[in-house]
Amino acid sequence: MKHIKIAREQCRRRWISLPDPDLAYLVEGDREFWDYIRDLRWAQHFALLNRREMMHRVARCLQAWIGTAPDPLSERVECHHNYTEQETHFGKKVWLSRKGAIDASAGKPGLIPGSMGTRSYVVTGKGNGLALNSSPHGAGREHSRSAARKKFTRAQLDTAMEGIEWRRTDAFLDEIPAAYKDIDVVMADAADLVEVRHTLRQIINVKGD
Repeated sequence: MKHIKIAREQCRRRWISLPDPDLAYLVEGDREFWDYIRDLRWAQHFALLNRREMMHRVARCLQAWIGTAPDPLSERVECHHNYTEQETHFGKKVWLSRKGAIDASAGKPGLIPGSMGTRSYVVTGKGNGLALNSSPHGAGREHSRSAARKKFTRAQLDTAMEGIEWRRTDAFLDEIPAAYKDIDVVMADAADLVEVRHTLRQIINVKGD
């Protein structure tokens, strides 16, 4: 929010007319722009370290369960979304923000989850230039969180999660699978963007409330 306020103020001072204040931007080269990029990269690195810590803990639990450590040489898929990176597209170096999207560059491994009760996919990017080497990061919401809480019931959530281990609580009502788009339709639409390598079936869901 800090940098959004700064961007709005800079546009106002420069008499830049915007159709919506949320479209305010920082000018590359200005100190404020690089202050934002510095903080952005710190946050993205922090998120990366969090994902690695979670993976480490999962691997440790798996080792305790099966009695042997997972193969440290096996492939590790590090896939994030809602981030900004500097890339080259159509011969120009640009700042690209993938909001609700992942990097699907040619050969790039990725993860596309459905919901807490549906399938997820391990994919490889096809490097579709027209899509800026991107693909959907998941099913995406069909209903907002508030709308889902009004539309669905706990009984419907219990039915949708049948056969899956999860924390049975009303706190997850807004995460009911029906609140999301059909992941199989999303994957069919993304056929030109990614190749499916593995289809994962949900057996356990770990989510904090």
